[in-house]
Amino acid sequence: MKLAKLAILGLMTTASLAQAASSGTLLIQGVVNVVNDIVITPTASATTLSITGGETNKLVASVAETSNNLAGYKIQMSSANASKLVHTVDNTKQTGYTVSYNGAAAVTLTTTPQTVKNVASLAGLTTANSNVNVNVTALSTAVAGTYQDTITIAIVAN
Repeated sequence: MKLAKLAILGLMTTASLAQAASSGTLLIQGVVNVVNDIVITPTASATTLSITGGETNKLVASVAETSNNLAGYKIQMSSANASKLVHTVDNTKQTGYTVSYNGAAAVTLTTTPQTVKNVASLAGLTTANSNVNVNVTALSTAVAGTYQDTITIAIVAN
């Protein structure tokens, strides 16, 4: 019996010594989530476009783009009516338009998102401001009523 007690005591002592050390490490960390936010601020002219006379390079909104993604981000745009301002009562009455983002060449939007700005990298949290301008094709024979389209603008991480 004494031999068994000594063996158990020896095992307990060995187990205690195995846990002791002269140094150890502790991992501490924090996580910063990706920020990709936009704020779209329309101008008064966004809802007062001239359908009969057309518009050239008309400022319709400013966009604040905020991101902290080191790989950068893209701005994508799409149009519910594929770059057509459509009469709200008679959808056969419509006129086309193009849109320019951040001073780039004007493009005809489709219903599928297309990249209109690409920021390749960032050093840290950044906010950039971009303008949205439109060119509306004059429809001198337009019937009375409201012509509209909805543009979707999205910020997407690279």
